[in-house]
Amino acid sequence: MINLILIAGIAIFAGFIKGSSGFGSSLVALPLLSLFYPIEDVVIIMITLNVVLNFLMLFEYKTISFNRDKRILVIITFGVICTFLGFQLADYLDEKVIKYIAAFLILLAILNKTSRFSFTIKDNFVFQAITGSLSGLFNGIASIDGPPVVFYLTSIKADKAQFKHTLVSYFFVLALLSVSMLVISGNYPINVFYKALFVGVFLVIGLMIGMLVSRRINDKSFSKFVTILLVFLGLSMLI
Repeated sequence: MINLILIAGIAIFAGFIKGSSGFGSSLVALPLLSLFYPIEDVVIIMITLNVVLNFLMLFEYKTISFNRDKRILVIITFGVICTFLGFQLADYLDEKVIKYIAAFLILLAILNKTSRFSFTIKDNFVFQAITGSLSGLFNGIASIDGPPVVFYLTSIKADKAQFKHTLVSYFFVLALLSVSMLVISGNYPINVFYKALFVGVFLVIGLMIGMLVSRRINDKSFSKFVTILLVFLGLSMLI
């Protein structure tokens, strides 16, 4: 019983992080839930539930910019293509190297937000394609898809709405792709699905709370919150 309560608490906290920032749920949930479930099960659980969480967050904003969606489409397209390429390269590239590169990108993102140092890039097709390609490769090799996209968004000075909407749209497609591949390959155990149902209820509760809090804070407070989360994410990449 105590374990179930702890799992529920972890799920609520992970959902809150996701709802308030647009990313970070897996960062929180993977190491903590692995204390109760096999890590292989936790990965599948979070991949599955990220489809649900990101789908729900797509409805957070009543108005969706078509121009913003075109930018997302480029990142998604290259991300999906390079995810398959990353799977093929996974046996040839060291996962630790990918983590160090990801940590470096997060460091640059933190500097963009906290210091006079400002690494800016143009919000155009070339950099969107590079972002999607790196994220896809990182995802296929080491299941690390967030840092390139977060770095891109901080570098173009994205506001809170664009930051969250881009991440949520992109993560939704990648998570849906990953779940589809697991099901098609026959590597989706039914017992993991039941675990995902339990964890999912509390993840959604946390998500709703996080989304409510996010609506009530301004861009400046949101930026500070994201910076703290990036520091945590960067440190986790180096452990």
